[in-house]
This record gives sequence, structure tokens and C-alpha cells, in this order.
Amino acid sequence: MAYKPRLSKRARKKMRAARRMVSDKIGVIAIKHRSKKPDTRFSPKGSHSATLDLDLIESWLLEDDRINLAAVVRETDYLVVDIDGRKGEKAAKKLGPLPKTLMVITPNGRHLYYRHGRKVKGSRIGLGPELDIIASGYTLLPESDHPDGGRYEAENLNHNIVRLPAKTITAINGSGNTNDEQSDPDEPSGGIAKGGRDNALTSIGGAVRRQGYGADFIITVLNAINEVHCEPPLLAKQVRKIARSVGRYEPADADLFAEMADVKPRKVDYAWFPYLVRGAVNLLEGDPGTGKTYLLCTIAACFSAGITLPGQTKARPTNVLFMSAEDDTDTTLVPRLLRLGADISRITYTTRYFRLEEEALGWIEKHVTEKGVTVVILDPLLAYMQGGIDMNKANETRPFMARLSELAKRTNITIIGLRHLTKGGKDKAIYRGLGSIDITAAARSALMLGLHPEDPDVRVMMHIKHNLSERGPSLAYQLEDGDYSKGKVPKLKWLGEVDIQPEDLAPATGQAGRPDDARKSAMTFLKQYLAGGSKPVSVVLLAGEKRSFSERTLRRAAKDIGVVKEGRNWKIAKKSL
Repeated sequence: MAYKPRLSKRARKKMRAARRMVSDKIGVIAIKHRSKKPDTRFSPKGSHSATLDLDLIESWLLEDDRINLAAVVRETDYLVVDIDGRKGEKAAKKLGPLPKTLMVITPNGRHLYYRHGRKVKGSRIGLGPELDIIASGYTLLPESDHPDGGRYEAENLNHNIVRLPAKTITAINGSGNTNDEQSDPDEPSGGIAKGGRDNALTSIGGAVRRQGYGADFIITVLNAINEVHCEPPLLAKQVRKIARSVGRYEPADADLFAEMADVKPRKVDYAWFPYLVRGAVNLLEGDPGTGKTYLLCTIAACFSAGITLPGQTKARPTNVLFMSAEDDTDTTLVPRLLRLGADISRITYTTRYFRLEEEALGWIEKHVTEKGVTVVILDPLLAYMQGGIDMNKANETRPFMARLSELAKRTNITIIGLRHLTKGGKDKAIYRGLGSIDITAAARSALMLGLHPEDPDVRVMMHIKHNLSERGPSLAYQLEDGDYSKGKVPKLKWLGEVDIQPEDLAPATGQAGRPDDARKSAMTFLKQYLAGGSKPVSVVLLAGEKRSFSERTLRRAAKDIGVVKEGRNWKIAKKSL
């Protein structure tokens, strides 16, 4: 009999809550640990990923039993009365007597689940002091951890969800604080996708503020737009934060303009002259097999240990944050860093993958400030781009790159983003990176790696963009003195300057072969990821996406190594192991 993994005691309690919701046809989504935001590993489309599939929900908890679960009441016959503290209880009394129903105890109060016959159109955020009506969003289930501490608890999970009294529905609908109206399903929704919500609401709030309105008016406007048009809606406290921030702006536009005579000239600072600019975003680009990550490890090792890089006469040890969505820390990065002479006590990493949403940029800023980090590595850059962004559209990548550049400038750190190259050759090197040209435009410096035209064992680093300095000389290097069969990783050896530019490069290994290289990497990933047993296809594809593998490449690689499908799961056939 095949071994079936068991859920932890805590996860079993979460599954009990999920079963209760599913029994009433209320869909469930995965939420990040100690958060109210969807976990895109399992629910990539937020509330639109709601599922009634208990096997799928169980697979999430087997993958990560720390996640929160949430019930999605959007477009259902259910709503949740969210009462916080004494003020909320007092405000709730104005709705009339609330009958006993399914209740969840929250760290700040309680959630009451009711049927409403689809007579309440949309949520009412701020219906009263500390009182919200959730009818178009989602609420956390028992055993979920609140972001500010505390845990949601089941009070009477087996109680029926009763119908809300007609008088209470009338009181809610007559509040004048409606956030939602049914729109014509044939009309475009005009939705604001995840990744653009903060910017959109800030822009709208700013426009309202410029008309002279204060924070209270702004928050009413933003709440209405958030509930109807944001997918998924931001938390109420996030909207209030945006409104208060915008409300502090002067309604006049005088601060939009200034005299250049008041600007003090500032000398450009370099982490590695002239290749890496401090206080800016820098790019490192190349095809598979050109040693991009190895070069990043070398750069990180040199910065951490105070080892000079080519052209430098002195170097001081500094702290580095290495964020990798592709390589394991214990089997790949640490062995390489140690081999390259790094002081790994000065190198930090992220313990889990997350995209660089607005909140995550705040986490990084806090970390680099507290730890004195001066270099941040993103490997690869596009894996960390905010969800919902089309990397090929300039109008979508530009705000993300602008925020990344602002973070670098504000903290005076050197951000190095690794980027893969497109499959097709292009005339100019700066156009070859994956995604919009605006990504390159936002960088102050860009480096390209390739194979030496006369010796494929030698790599060449070329300076293809240099806004703030002259172009640096091309540098050759090779990996040597390694034996993977004995667990000995190679070292990087610099070979000096070479007169080689991108147009001189030899094709990367399998250049009509790049898809083959990607597929080989995907095959290795699948063998490792499925080594412990079968996993849901959706989970595998999401994990692969984080490592920059396309769905097509993963499916072809799965076929190559003999992956078989069992229901909604993938597993490796025994003969392929």
C-alpha cells in the first residue's frame, strides 16, 4: 500500500473548518501565514481561485501546514457581520437583534455568518465604528493566525448558518454606505488587478485631494472603488492608510515643481566601478549555461569578505541580501559561496518566496536598514515582479521598476537583478533581455554574459549599458578546479580584459538549443520536486513558474522523465526514478 502523508493536528483542524464551509457551497482559498493576503502558490487568482475541492485544499496543507484558509462569500448567498470590540458590538445593536448562527471568534471580536438571499449588494466597510459587512470578499477561517498576533477560533462550527432578518437587511441596505452595485455582465469590469491596486487608489485619492476634499471623504471614495473594482480588494486598514497618507498632501500643486538652483550636485557612487552603481538598479543578463548565478555568487562573496574585484585596489566587507527563486540555499548557494571565499555571516537570504508587492518592498527596506545591507541580489528579477504584471508591457513594468529604483536610491543600496535573454537574436544587446525594454531603461548599468567565440569554456562579461560612466572593459573568466562527483564545486577565475562585444559571442550551449537547456533544467527540477511523492499539477506548475519555467517547458520535461498523472496530481513513475 502506498504511503499517504498525514496532516498535522493543526492542519486537521483547518481542514475541519474548510469542510464546514464546503458543505454550504462556500469556496475556500489559501492565505499566506500570518497574513490576510492570498497565497499565490495555491490561489493565484485570489478570491477567483476559490475551490470546493477538499482534496486540493488538503494538498495545500500537506505542502505547507502554516497557511491560513479563508471562506469566499463573494457572489454567494452568504455574508459575514464583522464585529470588533465594544464599539463594534454597540454599532451592531443598531441593526436589530442578530439571531444565533455560525460564529468564529477573532482576535479582535467575532464573525457571524448569515444567509441574505442575495439581497445585500456588496460589502459595507465602515458601516459603523468597528463594524463591517463582508459580502463581496473573504474572511479567515478558524485556526488561522492574525497578522497582528492571535488566532481565529471556532465557537460553534456545527451551527447552521441562519437567514438574516429582513429588518436587518433593510438596515444594511439603507445605510447609505453601499460599496457595490450589480453591473451589466456584458460590460467590461474595469477591474484593478493585484500589483496595481496601491498605485491606482493612491492616484485616485490624490485626484480627489487636489479638489480640496479631506481624508474622511477620500476614504469613502476609495472604499467604494476598492470593494467593487480591486481584484482582490485590499484590506480595509490598507485603504485607510492610503487615504490618510494622501490626505496629508497639500491640495495645491506647488510642490510638483522646483528650481534646479536649489539642487545640490551629487557624485555618482559605485559598488564596483564602472559596472555596478550604488543607489540604483543594475542588470546581469545572459543565456543558460553562461554562469550567471555563479558570477552573482562571486560578486556576493567578494562584497561580503572584502575581496577585490577586477579593477579594484581595495575593498571593505559589507552585508549582502541574496534573494533566489531558482536555487536551493543549502545544496547550491552556500557551497558555492564558501568555495568562493564568502563571509556567509554577512549574507542573508529569504526563508520563503514572495513577490515584491508594496508591503514586501517595505520588508526589504526594514531589513537592509536594520542589518546594514548594501547589496541586494534578485535571482531572477522577473520572478519577483508583482503579480498581475505583464512583463512585456512598458506601462505595467515601469511603475514596478520605478519603485525598485526609489528603494535603491532611498537606502543607497546596489540592487542587482538577474535576467534571462530572449530566445530570438536581436540587433542590439540591450533589447535581448526578457520583458519590456523599460526594464533596461530603468537600470543605470547592465552587464551581459556570453561564451568566448574561440573557447566555449571561457565566459565573457560585457558592459552593455552605462548611463553614468564610460563603458567598462569586457572581462573574461572561467570556472575551474571543481569535481561535482566528489562534491567539490569549482572556483571562478578572472582571466583579464578581452576585446569582445556581444556581436562577437559564440552561440550559447544549444542556442537553437536554448529550449533544450531550459527543458533539461526543468527535468532536474521536476525530479527533485516530485521525489517525495505525487503533488497537485497546479502546485507543481506554480513552483516551476517561480523558477522561470514556462508551463509548456514543464509539461514537455514531465513527459521526458516519465511523469504520470493520477487524478489532478503528478508523480514520477517508478521506472523513471
